[in-house]
Amino acid sequence: MLVFPAERLQALTQAIFERVGAPPDIAQRVAEALVESNLAGHDSHGVIRIPSYVEAVRRGHVIPDARPTVQKESAVLALVDGGWAFGQVSAAFATDLAVRKAREHGLAVVGIVRCTHIGRLGEYPTMAAAQNVASLIVAGGFGGPGATAAPYGGARPLFGTNPLAIGFPVKDRPPVIIDFATTAVAAGKIQVALAKGEPLPPGAILDRHGRPTTDPRDYYEGGMLLPFGGHKGYGLAVAVELLGRVLTGADLFAEPGRGGPVYERSGVLILAIATGAFQDVETVLAEAARTVARIKAVPPAEGFAEVLVPGEPEFRTRAERLRTGLPVPETTWHAIVQTAQSLGLDVSLFGLPATVGG
Repeated sequence: MLVFPAERLQALTQAIFERVGAPPDIAQRVAEALVESNLAGHDSHGVIRIPSYVEAVRRGHVIPDARPTVQKESAVLALVDGGWAFGQVSAAFATDLAVRKAREHGLAVVGIVRCTHIGRLGEYPTMAAAQNVASLIVAGGFGGPGATAAPYGGARPLFGTNPLAIGFPVKDRPPVIIDFATTAVAAGKIQVALAKGEPLPPGAILDRHGRPTTDPRDYYEGGMLLPFGGHKGYGLAVAVELLGRVLTGADLFAEPGRGGPVYERSGVLILAIATGAFQDVETVLAEAARTVARIKAVPPAEGFAEVLVPGEPEFRTRAERLRTGLPVPETTWHAIVQTAQSLGLDVSLFGLPATVGG
């Protein structure tokens, strides 16, 4: 395992995306999002994605200089056309729009269509919580030729990972952030397990014949993801599909060759609610803090050091990795170096090794 300073990885990542045609501000936004995912401990949505993002640009699935626009709008609703831009750009734009509307009107709902991979969903409720806005975000429509997840009881993939995230601000503490895929593992975590040479937990995937397996290679040889919690995770996956794809009308915006097999019909829905919608903001934030304190005061069960609230592991990991650096598997780093070199970039100019042994 290699370890690099976050700022060096971010500088290289931004340079890579500038080389494939992204303006500096867009390249910076995508680089920040990827490195922040690593900092939070979600390596599956971090710099490991660089080679696949570059390939998506080369294939025309992503338009590197595209910017999102508002397709239709009212006081509390908006539909954002991502224009096949980098998903992190579209989702940040839509989150900011939802937050502004919620702060003015109490709540807002914003959909995104023609939207590519938006990265770690928990990033967007974190943005909203920083402005005292509670939020829910769902991302669906990853089916079709790129389907990766079987429905409960099924032996053929129909959905994607169909993730969701919820955020709530807390007085004098980091926000509560709930962020998970509705599958037992996210597809990116299989990529990480493969890079590390580690098995997957039981109950995470089936092989191409519909048989349970823990070998991450089986997933890439025609296997499929399973919903977490059996029928409960499956029920959430269906809800995400209906809200993210069906409600936004994402199918109507599909274009041949754009988005790729996974994201050509994807849609995102953001619900934002001002914490002052029903009572004084400070009252709500203080009660959220008391609620978190009551949770933290519960004695830990055997095998646990303490009770954690959702989002707490990520905030702790971020502080630790800012101090110690970001761990990157050797296979991941090799792929990143190859991608950089294919674009005429010398990674050593960023204070990073051009070879694993460097």
